[in-house]
Amino acid sequence: MNFLAHQYLSFQNPEIQIGNLYGEIVRGKDFENFPGNIRKGILLHRAIDTFTDAHEIVKKSSQKFHENYGKYSPIIVDVIYDYFLIKNWKTYNDQDFETFVSDCYALFQSELRNFPEQLQFIVNHLIKYDWFHNYQTLEGVESTLKGISQRSKFENNIYKAVREVQLNYEELNEEFNLFFPELINHCKLFLEI
Repeated sequence: MNFLAHQYLSFQNPEIQIGNLYGEIVRGKDFENFPGNIRKGILLHRAIDTFTDAHEIVKKSSQKFHENYGKYSPIIVDVIYDYFLIKNWKTYNDQDFETFVSDCYALFQSELRNFPEQLQFIVNHLIKYDWFHNYQTLEGVESTLKGISQRSKFENNIYKAVREVQLNYEELNEEFNLFFPELINHCKLFLEI
């Protein structure tokens, strides 16, 4: 799952949300250096990634991209699943999407100066280029994948994966909707809510 889903799966707990952001950069046992719910958010981030990477439905979605994009297939699915989360937003959230995005961005900006430089860089780009709204359209998904492609150490053309999304649209949407409720339950159990 990508940034949007990680924030959704923090269930509007600001400390968990911030910890989930830290999960992008905190490695190994460094999570022990953080207090309470921030630490829990970092560990939630890892729990989401581990559950997602191992799930058979996600692997099935990834297979649709494997022939043309190889090891980048799971990264593509992470972004595509954020797209399908927005497409199915009212199924999973009573809060208006626009309000959710505004609340997330306001929280990130209020904490920005406390973030380490690497996370400040990520969050500044997230807000400046409005990643959450980018995930709303396939053009935005293509743009997001292009950005990931350019930051990769290895040459790739993952931005072209939108073609496979269009060809497998209904199946990918169905797979997302089978998988996401299981991920929600996994996260609620992890957070004990």
